[in-house]
Amino acid sequence: MHPFFRRALLLLACGLLPALAQAGALSISPIRVELSGASRSMVLTITNGGTRSTVVQTQLASWSQEDNEDRLEPTRDLIASPPIFTVAPGATQLVRIFLRREPASAREAAYRIVLSEVLPAQEAGMSGARFALKLSLPIFVQSAKEAAPRIEWSAKRAADGRLELSIRNSGDRHIQVQRIALGDAADPDIRFAALLYVLPGERRSLMLSPEKGRTIGADRMRLLAQTDFGALQGDLSIDRP
Repeated sequence: MHPFFRRALLLLACGLLPALAQAGALSISPIRVELSGASRSMVLTITNGGTRSTVVQTQLASWSQEDNEDRLEPTRDLIASPPIFTVAPGATQLVRIFLRREPASAREAAYRIVLSEVLPAQEAGMSGARFALKLSLPIFVQSAKEAAPRIEWSAKRAADGRLELSIRNSGDRHIQVQRIALGDAADPDIRFAALLYVLPGERRSLMLSPEKGRTIGADRMRLLAQTDFGALQGDLSIDRP
């Protein structure tokens, strides 16, 4: 894996590249890009709300998932124009994303654009840590045929009292899970709130802890999930360790 994307994934895993497209003085709109055969380009608006000019570089990557991890690799399927630019204080820069190839016939394709601040040369006599801002946005290319996610849930009780929840997407479109509640809808035993993508044909697993003072002893629990494909609910069987 390219070192740039390895660092981006490390930050993503640490929660430093959230779906909210804002870091420091920079903000980006929209926070996700959706392309198709009929709409092969889209414009991002980058605004500098700070007091100094900022140089920004773009990197495009294909996005896959393997062994419960996100993987990014450089791609030539997309172009960002301009690839590097300077945004003055209070100014706005437009960046257009172009799709260079025809969409796949049956399955959605996933990519990411990572926008990184290029730090200026450090002035003589200055010392201390310096951090470059990074923003990561998802890019989805719709397939030529209509596609949808197909979600299967499974759960296993761990020896330490936590619950391992697996989400398998056997469909042809991603799903973004935003919140999960297990147990009574009004007072769940387990809550999860984050932005978790499950790409087509992939599986993601979560280790979830019960709410304080709760234990998971039942063999079945009610599941309610909020996703970008709507609310999903059903009964979940809990396997024993």
